[in-house]
This record gives sequence, structure tokens and C-alpha cells, in this order.
Amino acid sequence: MDQRRLEYFITVAEELNFTRAAQRLHVTQSTLSAGIKALEHELRAELLIRSTRSVRLTEAGSAFLPEARTAIEALDRARAAVEPLSTGLRGSLTVGVLSGLTVIDVPALAGDFHRRHPEVRLRTETSQRGTSGLIERIKESHIDVAFVGADIRDEHLRARGIKRYDIQLLVPAGHRLADRNDVRLRDIADESFVDMPTGFGQRQIVDDAFTRAELSRRVLIEVSDITTIADYVAHGLGVALLPPDFAEAAGGAVRVVPLEDARLSWTLSVVASATRPPTRALHAFLDLIPHHIRRDRVF
Repeated sequence: MDQRRLEYFITVAEELNFTRAAQRLHVTQSTLSAGIKALEHELRAELLIRSTRSVRLTEAGSAFLPEARTAIEALDRARAAVEPLSTGLRGSLTVGVLSGLTVIDVPALAGDFHRRHPEVRLRTETSQRGTSGLIERIKESHIDVAFVGADIRDEHLRARGIKRYDIQLLVPAGHRLADRNDVRLRDIADESFVDMPTGFGQRQIVDDAFTRAELSRRVLIEVSDITTIADYVAHGLGVALLPPDFAEAAGGAVRVVPLEDARLSWTLSVVASATRPPTRALHAFLDLIPHHIRRDRVF
């Protein structure tokens, strides 16, 4: 099976658009279409449903995609076994990134990686479902590595912690709880909250804490960028359970109150699959991460 055709299929499956896929691959759309058709003929199965407005995977295409990725990774490892270590890396690497993440200087990291390994096709991806969405994409072999906000306890994943965050209560300066030494979860159960959407790691930790305490809460405002939550709190739109460092951007408009009955925390981690052997490109990417951590950034 021709590797180039597999790469064509994987790229179209990621973009769900022939124009963007052709641009990424630096080929013409006619060459790309011909390669996909040849692959479908070889497999005797339709992989993509094409229309003038959209492209989507067939059931066979969805089943074939992780196998195509595995095949590419196997070819990369096979070459690595016989090539000198000085030989440049090839292949592709897809990196999942959380919205608002600045602790990792992702553009600088990507640029550094590209200069060292120009033959590796590098792309980044976000998920509207945050951590849970990125983890799902790793397990489905759609992405190779991701930065996520969660403590990972999953035998199918390997994780490396980057920064740990302790969670406390953030309230507007004039709030009834602003001058308290500490609060319990039941003290704030009736408050309106500003939080991330369901699926983000920080949101899941707080939701689980209320569930364990047999309490419920109301999230009034959901935002996808965690760094903006304190601003909403400052304007009196709700309270939040966040690391206290996030309050600094709002200045004196937000007060931090410790939690007395719950010690909550989460960890920014870099995660990859534990069931697929890591490629040389993935190893090289992971090795560069420590050089692009911004110690002066909150998240």
C-alpha cells in the first residue's frame, strides 16, 4: 500500500476539505483526488463522501483512519531502525492545544521543532470540548500529543505533568464572602458561577467536588478561555473556583477565599497514547517542551 496515498487520506480526513488538504500537502487538488480514488480502488471501499459543499468520512473511512495512522507510524519506526540517527525525521505530528494556553509558548515550540525537523508535517488542533475532547482525539488516533488540564489516571495514556494548580474561591471585591477567612462548598452552592464548558478538566474537577458533597450549583456563564474568567467575576457576574493566580489580572476587583472543606487541584499535562509506540518525531517534540515553558505566565 502506497504511503503517499495513506498520507493523502489522513490529511483529507483531518481537514475534511480537499482545498486545505492539498495546500498542506503542497500538491494539486487533482493529484490529491486521484490518490484518494486509487486508495479506495485498492481497498475496494469508499472512504469519503464528497459533495460540492462538504467532505465526510464513510463508516469504512472512520474505521480505516486509525489503521492508516498506525501504518504510517510503523513505516517511520521501520526506517528509524535502519537509518543513521543523524538522518532527518519525516512523517507528521498533530498536537492538541487548549484555548488560552500561554504557559507553553506553542508558536515558539512549533517553530523550534520545524527548524530542527523540517520534513515533519506539524499541525495543531483545539477542541470545543477541551481536555475531554483532546483525550478522545488521542485515543481515536486523530492526534499524537496534547496539552490538557487534568490529572491523568488512564492506562491507555501516558502523561507528564507541567504545572500544578490549587483551586480556591474567587469573588468580586464587594461580595458577601469577600472578607471571610475560608468557605465551605455548601456556603457557595447557591451562588451563580462562571466556569468552563462541560468537558474541560477544571470544570470536571469542580463538578465532581460538588457531586461528592451531594450539592448542586448553577453555572451562569461558560467561557472557553480560562484566563478570562476572573474578569467576569470582577464585573459581578458570578463567583469562580480557580487557582488564585488567575485573580491577579483583575487586580483588587477580585478577592481570593480559601476552601475549608475541599482541597481541589488540577495539573497541566502533556499527554500521548500509551497503546501506540511513540515515533521519533514525538520523542523529539516532547524533548523540546521544557525549553518553551513560560514561568511568568499563569496558564
